Amino acid sequence: MTADDAPVEAPAPKKKMSWWKVGLRVLLVVGVLAVSAWVLLKAFDDLDFDAVFDALKSLDDAEILALIAMWILWVASQGLLTASLITQLPVRRGVLAFLGPAAVGALVPGPSDLPVRYRMLTSWGRAPSEATVAVAAGGLFSIGIKLLLPVIAAVGLLVTGAELGGALKTVVIVVLAIGGGAFVLALILGSRRATERFGRLLDPVWRALLRLMRKPDREDLGTRLLASRESALARLKDRWLLAAWGTLLTAGTKFALLLMAIRFTGVPDDVLPWTQVFVAYALVSGLTVVPITAGDAGVSDVAFIAMLTASAGDEHVNTITAGVILYRVITWLLVIPVGLGALGVWQRGVRREAAAAAPA
Repeated sequence: MTADDAPVEAPAPKKKMSWWKVGLRVLLVVGVLAVSAWVLLKAFDDLDFDAVFDALKSLDDAEILALIAMWILWVASQGLLTASLITQLPVRRGVLAFLGPAAVGALVPGPSDLPVRYRMLTSWGRAPSEATVAVAAGGLFSIGIKLLLPVIAAVGLLVTGAELGGALKTVVIVVLAIGGGAFVLALILGSRRATERFGRLLDPVWRALLRLMRKPDREDLGTRLLASRESALARLKDRWLLAAWGTLLTAGTKFALLLMAIRFTGVPDDVLPWTQVFVAYALVSGLTVVPITAGDAGVSDVAFIAMLTASAGDEHVNTITAGVILYRVITWLLVIPVGLGALGVWQRGVRREAAAAAPA
């Protein structure tokens, strides 16, 4: 019997969120989307939601099946990324560990998915230290690709000499600054000596924050960072390459979903080439590294429509809006019911394993 198949105890019961809190979060998301629609109507005189819905209804069966197939590939890529960070974790469980937490993150802003993923991994018999490293590493890979993509797009815009409007120029500058900071941080963490020095440099600030929170710590930040770095390297040394491939597949399939949604709702390649769609996809990825709203509701929608319409022209705003809505439905709203179902499958499996392990 492998560690993955060994029966484990059911996780401790968790206090359920009251219905009024769930309803409040849903109302907040609806409110943000309503504000976003109002902003778009004010910004684009040609925007007509009747035309948007007509474009959505124009999808044929083959296009719907193609979107479903690509969505499955995207979810499988996410499962591969999650499973690659845990020894001998089946991809099917990696899919569950993506979908369940993703449903929570789609409803609750902030890193609300990480505790759920940790809880799932430990319920499958993984040590808390291994689960912690896997969850943290998964977050780093996801954030890393979100920072890398806009840097690639920004550099491409500068190299090709593309015309940058005031707002887009500001976005490109901010993205390059963030990407440069992330690159410097990666260089620091890549060196054992630099990591320790960096931690000791920030140690006074770290201790001041701990004192404010009344959580004194005798260990200096440099030693703590170094220990965390060594532990992560030891656990991920044989798995980082597979995780990197999983990250690239995840980003690639999600971009493919956006491009397919844009094309299927009636925006041809000669109006909006795939390179311009990629630039918008990459820049929005960078803008949404820090989740402001649940599922980036409103933020990414407005950003996508504004950037893509700026490239294609205002006369295409309706078909572009339809494509963005379709993309957001399949990569955000669809994840909620499917992810809640995945949480149900996980909890039922844990209860079944606990019942099998109980003495007769």
